[in-house]
Amino acid sequence: MTVIRGKELKTFGMAPDGESFAIHVMDEQSRPAMLVLPSECLHELMMTLPEMVRRSLQLRFREQLMRVVYPVGSWDVERGQTPGSAVVTLRTPDGFEVSFGLSALDLFRMWTRTTSGSAEARDTTTN
Repeated sequence: MTVIRGKELKTFGMAPDGESFAIHVMDEQSRPAMLVLPSECLHELMMTLPEMVRRSLQLRFREQLMRVVYPVGSWDVERGQTPGSAVVTLRTPDGFEVSFGLSALDLFRMWTRTTSGSAEARDTTTN
């Protein structure tokens, strides 16, 4: 197995046809290196990174409740394509953006939990 020990994440690149992407790093000897993956891997990477961050924080700080909390710089709520649904987009001041599809019932539950005065407004149900 080839191991690249990166010391710095530099940037990323996309193939002109969008079929692959590259993650550019500097290795331990300050040499440029890159990992090239097919674009189909982007979803898995997006879904894996938050868990990697959570585990890293918990192991480094020995705190099971440790998590990253991002400040919201702006947000949008749009009608979803399905009747009774919405797309909520949250953006941090530094440009990180993520969108979630929610039902009207989900939005109502969130609103009632945050206005009910409870200390924790978190839905732990599985839909």
